[in-house]
Amino acid sequence: MHILILPSWYPKHPSDVTGVFFRDQGLALQKHGHHVGVIAPQLETLRTLFKKTNAKFSLNFELDDGMPTYRHPLYAFLPRLPYGNYILFKWLAKRLIKRYIAEQGKPDIIHAHSAIYAGAVAAELSHELKIPFIVTEHSSGFARKLYASWQVKLAKKAFTQAKKCIAVSPELSSLLETQIPHTRGQWTWIPNMVADRFNQPSPRDTQSRSIRFLNLAMMNDNKGQADLINAFKQVVEDKLQSELWLAGDGALRTNLEQQTQYLGIADKVRFLGMVPPAAVPGLLEEVDVMVVSSHYETFGVVAAEALMAGVPVIATRCGGPECIVTEADGILVPIKEPQALGQAMFQLAQNIANYDPVEISKHARARFSGEAVAEQLTKLYRSVFFSRKNDEIALEDVSQNECP
Repeated sequence: MHILILPSWYPKHPSDVTGVFFRDQGLALQKHGHHVGVIAPQLETLRTLFKKTNAKFSLNFELDDGMPTYRHPLYAFLPRLPYGNYILFKWLAKRLIKRYIAEQGKPDIIHAHSAIYAGAVAAELSHELKIPFIVTEHSSGFARKLYASWQVKLAKKAFTQAKKCIAVSPELSSLLETQIPHTRGQWTWIPNMVADRFNQPSPRDTQSRSIRFLNLAMMNDNKGQADLINAFKQVVEDKLQSELWLAGDGALRTNLEQQTQYLGIADKVRFLGMVPPAAVPGLLEEVDVMVVSSHYETFGVVAAEALMAGVPVIATRCGGPECIVTEADGILVPIKEPQALGQAMFQLAQNIANYDPVEISKHARARFSGEAVAEQLTKLYRSVFFSRKNDEIALEDVSQNECP
């Protein structure tokens, strides 16, 4: 089957983590036997524009591990005008799909990722080109109430016109049904996939060194690293030989560094900076526990990645991890409660020998591997494709039975 992926955001280069799970899913579908392509409109901010002195704001093409990928960056010069950047995104998408069809042929299905703006644009492309589309929603913007009313209207348009609506967690589907009642009963849950780049795990040697906790996330208010640092202070006071590794960067990094100094634990906290996707497997081999301290997540791919690598996870009940972490591979705690988080960190570290890396990895692969997710998507694609074929046959029969 020929699947065209239209993402709302997408990696700009191999080391870019932005939207890497869209790329991973496309490659997994290709490995599963589908013909898969990507068109990626990319709206750049003025700040990004100034950073890229040699940026080429034109359509470009590459074969990404055999997957035809068409990108088109453009300066988003209408940020304050309602529908402004949506119009620009749509213009880019139409240019890209015209080129794509000319060179790769017409796809059977468009798979849009996130309604704002890819899903809304897919609804228009579907109508114009007579190609069915589905949409997977990933954005935490609905829960965090980040969208203006005109953006919510675009989302409604995508969700109500899509042949299938997918949410990456049960909690997200419930939230969307509440916020957009027209979508009740339309949602299917299919998790994000984890790329097959993690080695078979082996037991960690925690007897001869400190327990290493890892947080891998952008450093902003939603990711909760300030809560995590307070929790780790409690762990240190409980005399647990441990280290906290913070991988990522962002606006709050300086504040977080100052917080560790103020609490007197700076010598036990490592700030690793940004870690490219290719380096994540190696990093996970060096740590013992992944900690997700977020206030809200639609899924929480780092938790699934850690489990694939055999690393147990402590996570807040922030929307996504509830469908990832089980009693066999980690602990869930309430959001914004550093004391509960610290207690879970101490408890898991004390019982680390009870968490079998091989079994954790095996269980995660059965749920989040490319093969597992691609199989679920394939069943959904087939239902959409054959439903369309049946509709076409029915229309053909009606036209043949009409009087001349």
